[in-house]
Amino acid sequence: MNGENQPLLGENRNLEDSNSVRKKNNICCFLIFLIGVAFLTAAILITYFLYFKYVIGLKVLALNCWGMPAKVGSEDKELRMHAIGKFIQKKEYDMYLLSELWMRPDHETIRKLLPEGYHMSAVGDFALSTCDGRALPSFCSGLAIVSRFPFIEKEFLEYMYHGDILKPDGEYWARKGAGRARVEPSPGFLVDFFVTHTCAVGPTYSNAYYREHQVAELVSWVEKSNAHFVILGGDFNTDPKDKETSYHDLKTAMISSMEEFFIYIKEWLCPQRATYGNPKNTYSYMYAPVLYDYIWHRAKKTNMIWTNFF
Repeated sequence: MNGENQPLLGENRNLEDSNSVRKKNNICCFLIFLIGVAFLTAAILITYFLYFKYVIGLKVLALNCWGMPAKVGSEDKELRMHAIGKFIQKKEYDMYLLSELWMRPDHETIRKLLPEGYHMSAVGDFALSTCDGRALPSFCSGLAIVSRFPFIEKEFLEYMYHGDILKPDGEYWARKGAGRARVEPSPGFLVDFFVTHTCAVGPTYSNAYYREHQVAELVSWVEKSNAHFVILGGDFNTDPKDKETSYHDLKTAMISSMEEFFIYIKEWLCPQRATYGNPKNTYSYMYAPVLYDYIWHRAKKTNMIWTNFF
């Protein structure tokens, strides 16, 4: 038969050749795997040293202290000021941006309760020399910053628009503006923190004219900052739904941390997120819920800043 004429060792040689090819393929696959692991490890290390190594985490709180004297409307003021000081003692945040801290005794109450290692701006740092703050909040700004980091610079920037002298809201007699404090949370990285409080809504009028001009000034101050990062917080007295330019003007210059974090409007523009008239607020739950208080941020050049906690 023809099969008797075939070499008896052919199959063995073919088998040996097949095994040899398989071994070579296995070695090549293993080498490719090692090279892939090496490249991945290198990419992770390069990313860490060029990027994540320099990530700075900051926790910031903006709080309206509602510090008007009791004779002009606030309730339980001394009790609340002491509670604010005790809250800061917990050291849950790195920076506290306080507004409506009008009266000097209340400022001192909070200062005395500061935890070790924290710093607080003085009344005169963010106010005119004419600020009263003992009997009335006349010519005061009501602004303060508490910081885990030492202050490098402190500056008060007064708004040119103060409200209508003929209106009963007292806005004309206050001297609102923005307090700026520069800190260095990590060597070589400067952050300017701004705290502000704009013209409040009147009983039967919006005061939008004054607020829009104040925000325009505020944006110009922020844009002039030469710090690597700028963070702005406070009581802006304007809701995103209001028919005025204030919120839009801020949004063209900075990023809203709340919008950035929650993304969808229904997640942040809702009663549960309201900073005035919030259903859970003991003193304002009976009013229509609005969003007046915000934290904004801005990074210079190739720096990046984002919100990952709210």
